[in-house]
Amino acid sequence: MTYPATVGQLSVWRDLEKIPRERHWEANLQFVWDLPAGTTDEQVRAAVGKLAARHGSLRTLYVVDDQGLPRQRLTEDAITIGRDDGPDAPERELRQVIDVTSQLPWRALISRNTLVVTIHHMAADGVAALIMREDFLRLLGGEELPPARGPLELALEQQSRDNPRLRNAERHWRRTLAAAPRAKDETAASERIGAMLRTGIPMPRAHELAAAAGASLSSVLLAVYHRALCVVTGEPAHLMFSMSNNRYDDDQAGIVTSLNQWAPLLLDAATSNPGAPLATVAEKVHWRHFSALKHGVYSPDAAAAARAEQPEADAGYHYNPMLTPPGFPSRDEPVPSTVEVYPSPRATGPGFYVIARGLTSLEFELRVSRPGWDGSRVRAFADHVLAELHALSPAATARSS
Repeated sequence: MTYPATVGQLSVWRDLEKIPRERHWEANLQFVWDLPAGTTDEQVRAAVGKLAARHGSLRTLYVVDDQGLPRQRLTEDAITIGRDDGPDAPERELRQVIDVTSQLPWRALISRNTLVVTIHHMAADGVAALIMREDFLRLLGGEELPPARGPLELALEQQSRDNPRLRNAERHWRRTLAAAPRAKDETAASERIGAMLRTGIPMPRAHELAAAAGASLSSVLLAVYHRALCVVTGEPAHLMFSMSNNRYDDDQAGIVTSLNQWAPLLLDAATSNPGAPLATVAEKVHWRHFSALKHGVYSPDAAAAARAEQPEADAGYHYNPMLTPPGFPSRDEPVPSTVEVYPSPRATGPGFYVIARGLTSLEFELRVSRPGWDGSRVRAFADHVLAELHALSPAATARSS
């Protein structure tokens, strides 16, 4: 028996349809979990088996129906867990395509004193991986955990004929794209550029700064992002896409699947006000951001139709905050910030993509392949982001030489 896909799963599927098969490995996520001292390979394999039994997403194959739509099919199959202590093992695992129509959507490999988990984005997102890790450690410690709510139940709810949340989100997409800046006619070939900004700010300090500014950390960083765009591009308004994790209620918070979807919003210089103290604009950006995230669950096909109605709308600038919540422990001390610019190995995805990561300290990863952007312009953007953060926390972000 098969079941519909969730809108999150369908979003990943539609993205995969746009890229060559040899690049499908870019849909893989990889996480390295430390194993407690003294853990045996047999204990790891037993805990992984129980983890798959708990979360149906880890036992799901996808069957394509006659309309080209993926459908979920749960199996009782199990992955085989090998061991490879070679230093290149994780990278080799990451770059192996997972065909979710014929293979389970994840792999696990014991490497030295870690478990390397490689999982297809249709099966999990970053938050789901944290849930998996917590459950794995509990199972490894001997706990018994019951089957969890999964994407199958969620899909049946989402695909009901009269879903007001999906209808409202579709209207939001149409309104936002209709008002978006028009794309520039840029004929220059785009470069693939990557950059890493390590701010040197420990996460507890970052959350303190955001609280002082009167907004969530993700919204404060979005304001910093947009102000840097205004300065570097010289343009007063931008179409932004923020990644919504769509885990705002108890029914969805603990599901292991891919719930992430882009939420579009418009930001202009009148809202983010470059040059003004960040604390004076953070709350305005926050509420604009919050209003967009309310529409983060939608049919990707409806969003594509809205995009087709506005072919001249700009491609936009994308933002994915992956931040630990306030109270998450960190022993990091403030250190000087650094910027590294390099050729990006990824050929797919948004043309301008900023990932704000914060586990113990705050950093930004940039993936840029947008016409008009070269390495010097990416560095100027990075320098402006760090200058904004330096103004908030001078001791933490003094630039290293």
